[in-house]
Amino acid sequence: MAGMNLDARKTKRGNQSGKVIQQPSVPEHSLPPLPEPRALVPKPMPQVVPTMLSLLKAIEPDTIYAGYDSTIPDTSTRIMTTLNRLGGRQVISAVKWAKALPGFRNLHLDDQMTLLQCSWLFLMSFGLGWRSYQQCNGNMLCFAPDLVINEERMRLPYMNDQCEQMLKISNEFVRLQVSNEEYLCMKVLLLLSTVPKDGLKSQSVFDELRMSYIKELGKAIVKREENSSKNWQRFYQLTKLLDSMHDMVGGLLNFCFYTFVNKSLSVEFPEMLAEIISNQLPKSKLGVSNHCSFTRSDGPPPSSRTRCLKSPPQRDNRGV
Repeated sequence: MAGMNLDARKTKRGNQSGKVIQQPSVPEHSLPPLPEPRALVPKPMPQVVPTMLSLLKAIEPDTIYAGYDSTIPDTSTRIMTTLNRLGGRQVISAVKWAKALPGFRNLHLDDQMTLLQCSWLFLMSFGLGWRSYQQCNGNMLCFAPDLVINEERMRLPYMNDQCEQMLKISNEFVRLQVSNEEYLCMKVLLLLSTVPKDGLKSQSVFDELRMSYIKELGKAIVKREENSSKNWQRFYQLTKLLDSMHDMVGGLLNFCFYTFVNKSLSVEFPEMLAEIISNQLPKSKLGVSNHCSFTRSDGPPPSSRTRCLKSPPQRDNRGV
């Protein structure tokens, strides 16, 4: 109480003396500026558009296992039946992959089915060649992590000739040292490599789509080579490999038809694969499809233009 009264008396004397007590003023400019109101919605970040090559990597199918029991003695029938079952699952995976390809679903639905039916064995063989190149350096056939065909298994009946054909694909990967980006683009071009003689229902869309992936292959080559003087040579080598797939896979397809028709071999086929082969077999005999070729057999200068051949290429002096 005493303290409070003392303060009161001092205040009273000050007022009586006539002195005016002024409070110190604060300059206006020293006041901190008011913060700007924050927007409730943050500013949009710049979007990064993924490249086509990154999309192809993203949709690449996962590894599929064969479920092969290596503890049981090998036989040709058991191996071929297992390979057919594996192939059936790989076809289902390939359909999902194709549906995810940028631009593929712009094609007429009938065209999508036609391309998949014509190219399924090309895709399976090309994927086999890539795995064998990556996992076995082209010395053995890596159908799946749990089913690798070595020299001993190749000596089984019906196996050697077919395996030799498939090893050629893998050996080409080794010889050319194909990059992952190149492989992804080439696989798409194999999907788009066989068309009906009468053309597709959405032929113009197909032509544009195919050319777009040819350009992507060119980008993959540039990324790998980093030397413009070698780009055309590299393009020619890779597209020549794509053209050679028609001959290499042709023999495999005929053998597949043979084992499908010849019931005495007791080779089983999964339902989906049997349906595709049943549809493809009569068309193959009639020759109702054309192969889209990059090069002529006489080795022309490289060119980015492509065409679908109605008959084997004839030797002449013109470019592609």
